[in-house]
Amino acid sequence: MKTDNRPLIGVITARASQSEQRHLLKGMLSKADEFGIDIAVFSNVYNFAEYFAETEVENKIYELVRSERLDGVIINSESLIYPDLRETINELITDLKIPVIITDAEIDGYTCINTDVKRDLREIARHLTDVHGFRDIDLITGCKEYETSHLRAEGVREVMEERCLPFGEDNVIYGNFWYDSGEQLAEEYISGRRRLPQAVICANDYMAFGLLDKLFDHDIAVPDELSVIGYEHIGDRIYHSPVLTTYRRNRAAIGAKAVALVYSILTGAPMEEIDTSGYLIPGDSCPCGMEKKYLREELAEVRQIQTYNGLNFCGNFEQQSVTCRSISDYIRTLQDFSYLIRNVSGIYLCLHEDWCTRSRKDSVNEFSNNEPMICYRIISPENGSDDPQFFSRGELYPAELPGAGDKRFLYFAPLFSEGREFGHFIFQYTTPDTYDSVMIEWLKITVNALQVLRMKNDINTLLECSNLSEYHDTATGLYNKRGFMGELSNARKKLGCEEKLSLIMIRTGIFSDDSRIDKKNLSVRLDIEISECLNRTAADISGFCGKLSDKLYIIASSCITADEDIGILADKLYTVISHSPIYIEERGLDTLFISSRQISAAENCDECIAALSEEINMKIKQLSDERRHTYYNDYLKVRNSMYRDPGKDWDAQKTCRDFRLSYGHFRATYKDIFGISFHQDLIMSRITMAKYLLLTTSISIPAISFKCGYKDEKYFMRQFRQMTGSTPNRYRSSAF
Repeated sequence: MKTDNRPLIGVITARASQSEQRHLLKGMLSKADEFGIDIAVFSNVYNFAEYFAETEVENKIYELVRSERLDGVIINSESLIYPDLRETINELITDLKIPVIITDAEIDGYTCINTDVKRDLREIARHLTDVHGFRDIDLITGCKEYETSHLRAEGVREVMEERCLPFGEDNVIYGNFWYDSGEQLAEEYISGRRRLPQAVICANDYMAFGLLDKLFDHDIAVPDELSVIGYEHIGDRIYHSPVLTTYRRNRAAIGAKAVALVYSILTGAPMEEIDTSGYLIPGDSCPCGMEKKYLREELAEVRQIQTYNGLNFCGNFEQQSVTCRSISDYIRTLQDFSYLIRNVSGIYLCLHEDWCTRSRKDSVNEFSNNEPMICYRIISPENGSDDPQFFSRGELYPAELPGAGDKRFLYFAPLFSEGREFGHFIFQYTTPDTYDSVMIEWLKITVNALQVLRMKNDINTLLECSNLSEYHDTATGLYNKRGFMGELSNARKKLGCEEKLSLIMIRTGIFSDDSRIDKKNLSVRLDIEISECLNRTAADISGFCGKLSDKLYIIASSCITADEDIGILADKLYTVISHSPIYIEERGLDTLFISSRQISAAENCDECIAALSEEINMKIKQLSDERRHTYYNDYLKVRNSMYRDPGKDWDAQKTCRDFRLSYGHFRATYKDIFGISFHQDLIMSRITMAKYLLLTTSISIPAISFKCGYKDEKYFMRQFRQMTGSTPNRYRSSAF
C-alpha cells in the first residue's frame, strides 16, 4: 500500500514517445502538478498492430495496473491499436476498486472523455469556406469501419450543407490514417483519375504529409493549385513542403480533464470546467501563410532532439555497455551515459530477482503482486543510496525510491529480449515532461547489453557444468523442472484414494545478486552443496528432488505425510542449507524460505507447484516490508555475524557502543526489526548452530556445547530440549 499522502494515478498508453501521446501526457502531468498528484505511466515500446511473438512480452508492463499502490487509472484507448491488447487491458481493469477513466474512446460501463472530432472538423470546414471562400472541398478520412472516420466526414458535410455547397460521396475518400493513404490520393489527382478540388481536408497529419510529399515530387503547387489542411498537429511540419496548415486537436486538455476528474472523485472537490476545443495552426499549405510563433516552438524541439540524436550517434554507449561483466559494471555504464536522455531527472532499473535465468515460460506466467524484484538507482533528482532496494512487483517500486524526492512523474518502460521479460526501467521527471524517440534508442542499447550479460553468465555456467540432460539440471544433476514434473506426475498416479505426496519447496538466495561472472563459480559450488543435501534427504525418506529454476529447489516424498514430520523435515533442511559455511557467509540469514504442502492423486501438479511458489512469494513480500526499516541492514549485519559465530562472547553493551546507541534503544529497535529480543535471538543462534553440527558432523555433544558458546554442558542440553522438544542425541539420531 502507499506510504505517502500524495495520490498516485496510473496511466495506460502505448508507445508514449509518439507525438500524440506526448501531448496527452503533458496535459495530464501539468494538471497533476497543479493538484499535487504523482503519475505512473505504463507504456510498451513497439506497439505493433498485429501479434509478434518476440515483442508480445512487452505488454506485460500493463499488469502493473493491478498494483494496490494506485489510487486511480486513466487509459488512453486510442493508442492501443492491437485488438487483443485492448481486450487484455479490459480484463485487467474489470475488478479494480479505484476510479477508471477512458480517453479517446467510448466504452460501456466507464467514464469516457474525448475531443469532439465532429466539432473540430466543422471548424476546419468553416475556415476553408468562410475565410478562403472555397466551394469545392474533398475529405480524406480513416478506415470505413471506424466510427471516428464517419464522425469527421459528418462534421464537414454539415458545414457544406449549411452553405448549400456540394459535398457527396465522391468527396469523401476513405484511407487508413497513414502516409500511404495521402500518397495514393495524390496519385489519383496527378493522373486525372480524380478531379482536382480547391482544397483537401486530411483527417490527420500523417495522411496530409503523404499527400504533400507526393504533390511536391510532381510539382503541383500548394496552395496555388490545391490547398491542404491537416488535423491533430503531430509535429514534424518542417520536414514537409510547404509547411502544413493543421488543426490542433486539444489532447493536452483531454489529459488535464481526465486527471481533474480522477482528482474530483478522490477528494470530492467540484469538477472544474476544461475547454477541450482545438485551434488552427496556420501554415503555407493554405492561403493563411505561416505564423512564426508556432514554427519557432517546433524548431526549438526539433533542434534539441537532433542534438541528442547526434550525441547518441557519435557516442560509444553501445560498445561500452556490451563489455560489462556484472550488474555493478552495467549500472556504472548506465550512469555514465544517462545524459543521452533529454530532460530526465531520475532513472531506476527494476529487475526480476531471477532475471538472469528467466525463461520465456517464466515471462508469460500469470502476474503475481508478490514476485520479488530488485531496484537499482542509476540517477535521481536528489542524492540517494546506491544499495539495491528490494520490493515486490505489485508495489511498483520500493517504498523509499532512493533520491526520488517528493515529485514523481514516472514512466515505466519494459525490459525484454527474445520473449524474456527482465523487468522495467522507471524514468522520472520532476516537471511536466515526457520522453521521446531518442530515449527508445537508449533503451534498446541497454536491453541488448543486459541480454549479453545474461548470455555471458549462461556460457560461464555451461563451462562449469557437464552431463547435460533433457531431464536433469546441468549444474547439480538434480531433476530439472521437466524431469521433476514428470516424476511427480508418475508418483501421483500411484497414490491410493486416501494417500498423499508431501512437497517441500526451498527458495534460496533471496535479495542476493549473483550476476557477477567472477562469482559464478561460487554460485555453482552453492548449487552443488544444496543438491547434495537434498539428495541425502531424498534417499532417507524414499523420495526424489529437483531444481525447478535458479535458486528454487523441491523435494517430494510419500513416506512423510504427518504435518509434524513435514515441519521437522523442513526445519532440518532450512538449518543445514542456511548454516553451511559458504551459504551463511555469502548470502546470510534472510535469504532462504521454505514452503510445504501435500498433493493427492486428484490434484493438478502445476497448480500445486504454483501455490507453493505463491506462498513463498508472500513470505518474501513480508520480509521486503520489514527490510524498509531505516536500520535494517545495519542490524542484519550484527545478526548474521552472531549466527555465523554464536560461540563468540556476544556483549549487547559493546554492540550498542558500536552503534552509538543506548542499550534500551538498541534492544527496542532490534526487537522491532526482527520480532525477537537480542538475548532470545542469541539463544536461537546457538541452538540453530548446534542443530547444524548435530545433523552434519560427528562432533561430540560436549564439543558442540562449547563451540556454541556454552560453558555448562548440562545447561546446553536443557536449553536445547526447551527449544526443540528433543535431546541432542535423539535429534542427531533422527538425522537424514
